Amino acid sequence: MNTFFKHLWIQFKIDIRERGTLMTYYLVPLIFYFIMGAVFSSINPLARQTMAATMVIFAVTMGAVLGTPVPIVKMRESGVLRAYRVCGIPGWAVFFIYAVSAFLHLLIVSIIIFVTTPLLFGASYPQSFFAYFLVLFILLFATISLGLFIGVAARNQSIAMMLSQTIFLPTVMLSGIMFPTSMLPVPLRMPGRLLPATYIMQSFSGFAFGLPTDIDATLSLLIAACIGVIAAGLTVVRFRAIGKSI
Repeated sequence: MNTFFKHLWIQFKIDIRERGTLMTYYLVPLIFYFIMGAVFSSINPLARQTMAATMVIFAVTMGAVLGTPVPIVKMRESGVLRAYRVCGIPGWAVFFIYAVSAFLHLLIVSIIIFVTTPLLFGASYPQSFFAYFLVLFILLFATISLGLFIGVAARNQSIAMMLSQTIFLPTVMLSGIMFPTSMLPVPLRMPGRLLPATYIMQSFSGFAFGLPTDIDATLSLLIAACIGVIAAGLTVVRFRAIGKSI
């Protein structure tokens, strides 16, 4: 156990020192949050009701989907995973440590947003703090699982970035975090139903803030969790398939 925490602490510090990871985990999401929070709160006061949820979904999705895959591909391409295996450390342990480190980084960012939205922008606190953090943990699990899957599925860093963008950009536009999905034409609503952020937004609204939702909040949370489980399962299968070549 001591070895686990020591490795986790080392990985945590490596993530902070890595410029690209620092940008996608902290700097860009927080800058976007401060700018868009000010814009939304002044243009549409109703946005303050769920601002803590919408900004957290953006930050977590960006960190997990854009920030997680490329370092994994780098570890494969540079031979780091092979070096770990030679030293007797299984590849799955490296991935697990990396996932836990990403979870902690994104949880820190999420807490910063949660604490500061009411103070800076007059946003509403959730009616249920337990429900809020339950949905947040499902969000972290689902998005990090997607990021890990992209990392093991992509053959190189360029493909990893393209796959990440195919999830991140629709999340921003189609999941309901920028504007209600009811404003979208029907053909654009269907792709949004494939994204975990869509169901997470419904869960935040219904469970944590007590607002009406287009999809039942309980069903939405279960679907988001299932997406995370499927992504995690596919990650394991893909990693085993490529394990012999690492």
